[in-house]
Amino acid sequence: MTAKSIMDSVLRDPTDFGDGDYPTALVNVTNVCNLQCSHCFVFRSDNPNDAHDKMNDETMLRHLEALRDKHNIKSMLFMGGEPMIRKDLVMKAAELFEMPAIVTNATYGIPKLPGGLVTVSLDGPEELNDPIRGTGVFKKVKAAVQARDRSDGTTVILQMVLTAQNDQGLEDFVEEVKDWPIDGIALTFYVPCIDDDTGLAWENLADRDQVIDRAIAIKQKYPTLIKANIGALELMYSDRSLNYTGEKGEHCLMLATLPLYMGDGGNFERTFCCYGNDVDCSRCGAYSVFNTSFHRLVKGEDDYHHRTRHVPEYGKE
Repeated sequence: MTAKSIMDSVLRDPTDFGDGDYPTALVNVTNVCNLQCSHCFVFRSDNPNDAHDKMNDETMLRHLEALRDKHNIKSMLFMGGEPMIRKDLVMKAAELFEMPAIVTNATYGIPKLPGGLVTVSLDGPEELNDPIRGTGVFKKVKAAVQARDRSDGTTVILQMVLTAQNDQGLEDFVEEVKDWPIDGIALTFYVPCIDDDTGLAWENLADRDQVIDRAIAIKQKYPTLIKANIGALELMYSDRSLNYTGEKGEHCLMLATLPLYMGDGGNFERTFCCYGNDVDCSRCGAYSVFNTSFHRLVKGEDDYHHRTRHVPEYGKE
């Protein structure tokens, strides 16, 4: 360790995010990624994402422990960039939290996280996934999943981000991966930015409704495999979704999550929401937003927080 890093770890204090409790949080451990996924929200222009902004391991571990204690954080999601670029750090940091989770592109393999959740990103069958995530990625991820040890205590699920450009592959994707050594498949929908012109968002929310219909149908076909609640998916329909998001996030219950992005000078910054700063809340497709509303507002579970339950619970109504 250099003299500078020693001074950093001793003298730097965590960013002050007030005094509130945040049972769930996420941390961007690096702004570096080996892929360039077309729908990635982290690397939008209005988000803190400069690859030169870094925090050394010792400082990050100290800050995460301090933030855990101050804000009573129970579940921490480790993300990036690609978090497995800093695997040693992530595995040490995961030990600080009761319910750790990692989201990864799995091109560095599947990390072992006994008692925790590892979410592997894939966005359709190979012919749809690879134009989004990179040539050869589907085969590489498949090999990594097939090589994992299912007895190591790690819950591993695949997650597909549905967009206007890949939603046609939903059913084929599920059929292709359903017999892989995984614990489930999660579905979420594209979250556009304001004035989004990527072509990834549907023209309007009504156009998305038919995809929601299909997501519900695949859930009904594979009720245990698909880790989604039908009630939560139904809240996403165009005639009611704004009741749970608002035009500018005023109804979003996921704002109770603490997102820690890597900002200027290697200091944590809190973005507006988990998806960053320039989000179009009126067209939000984040499943976690609607699932949280489903549990709290529909089922009356006031103490529900995303990721604070073991994954098999997600499949229950």
